[in-house]
Amino acid sequence: MSHPSATPVLELLHVDKHFGQLHVLRDIELTVGRQEVVVVVGPSGSGKSTLCRTINGLETIDSGTIRIDGVPLPAEGRELARVRADVGMVFQSFNLFSHLSVLDNVVLAPTMVRRAKKAEAREHAMSLLERVGLADKADRRPAQLSGGQQQRVAIARALAMRPKVMLFDEPTSALDPEMINEVLEVMTGLARDGMTMVVVTHEMGFARRAADRVVFMDGGRIVEQAAPETFFTSPSSERARAFLESVMSH
Repeated sequence: MSHPSATPVLELLHVDKHFGQLHVLRDIELTVGRQEVVVVVGPSGSGKSTLCRTINGLETIDSGTIRIDGVPLPAEGRELARVRADVGMVFQSFNLFSHLSVLDNVVLAPTMVRRAKKAEAREHAMSLLERVGLADKADRRPAQLSGGQQQRVAIARALAMRPKVMLFDEPTSALDPEMINEVLEVMTGLARDGMTMVVVTHEMGFARRAADRVVFMDGGRIVEQAAPETFFTSPSSERARAFLESVMSH
């Protein structure tokens, strides 16, 4: 495993978020160091996905501050787009453009947003497809791929922007069991290579294997955070103990 440095890539300070009457994020304080892998776990409805979506500005926050590499996340406009370009996001659903080839899906954002030269972008995209094991599928359309392959293309597409941090929001929850491992393997490789990552997942094996730190959320709050070994063997809160008992018994 790479060792996280002290420089935070991501800081959330006193972040609050409501959906109407529902208080979904409550005074969230979270710092993620460069090259750190933070896995966020907790019961459904605990605010994990909303946390992910606020970090790259898909959801606005009511109060508090989010900083990416020291720069506060703006509320809207061109500044937001600029900061957001540094944050890669992989969703539950793959969100690939069905009318484009796999290669063109990966090339699109770097050429449009980063203004990368087409030839360089294609070369980089091919190296990323190689990395996720799909270089031989570059000319296919997304519909010709399995769900696991589509999600690996989505990871390559996010990496093509050379992000400072990668967010994964339940990246395997829409996949058949046999496809889950091929995606987790790619993510484990990224963690090993020193990519800064925030991963919301139900895959406890991945959390144990790849995380530098596990963050447990419940009721919109961060209840506890610890190294994986500590969290899985001796969680400090009653709620985390109950959660682990329920997920480990399945």
